[in-house]
Amino acid sequence: MFKPSDKKNYLISGIFISVLLVVVMVTVFMLNKENPLFSSKVYISTEVKSAQNLKEGAAVQLRGIKVGSVKSIDFKDLDTLIITIGVTEKYSTWIKQDSTMTFKTQGVLGDKFLEISGGTDSAPGIKDGDVLATNEASQIDHIITKSEDLVVAAGSILTKFDKLVSSIEDRRLDKILSNIESLTANSNKVMMSLNDKNLGQSLANLKASSESISRMTKRIEEGPGTLHALIYDQGLHEDLRSLVGGANRNKVLKFFIRESIKKEDNK
Repeated sequence: MFKPSDKKNYLISGIFISVLLVVVMVTVFMLNKENPLFSSKVYISTEVKSAQNLKEGAAVQLRGIKVGSVKSIDFKDLDTLIITIGVTEKYSTWIKQDSTMTFKTQGVLGDKFLEISGGTDSAPGIKDGDVLATNEASQIDHIITKSEDLVVAAGSILTKFDKLVSSIEDRRLDKILSNIESLTANSNKVMMSLNDKNLGQSLANLKASSESISRMTKRIEEGPGTLHALIYDQGLHEDLRSLVGGANRNKVLKFFIRESIKKEDNK
């Protein structure tokens, strides 16, 4: 007889095992999707002098499609390595026996993989034990070609720079350098003068002038004084208008003319 507590424990254990099985199945499914574990494979190989940092498990591609992976890398002798490749069987008919393989690089880290290319339609598809040729020199040639291009470009740049420098006469070059040196010296003098006491004195004079103008303006505004009267005294304003303006101006001028005539007659 099972106790109620035993039934509860069995139920919990069953649920735990079920969940664990589901997790395992999902994991296997995901792994199988990326690297089919249970699919049939065709194993082929290639012989190379250098693995070029290729790792076991590295991808093998055919026209950008992953068709297999590197199973192992072993020594055949001191000069030869045998790379064994597992290819998913469904792709075997599309990989011809006269196809070749090439080392390729992918990603920022420069992971190596093998690219299968070439082959003819009339050639049979691969089968277990076939050995495909690997074009090892192509990658090296590519690097060498790129290096040569860089060397040529660098040489061209240096040649142009040499021509540019050579086109400048020695005397002219000396003059240019002398002018640059003179300009630098003058710039230093200007900078030093800005830091000299003259700058402080000029600022002090400017401040004193500004304060003096401020005092004068305040004195004119508050008075007394002629300028204050001219600006703010309405009576003086009217007198000036009488002196220089219209009919009143004539009366004032006539008065001064008569007085002048009288003084001349008395003499």
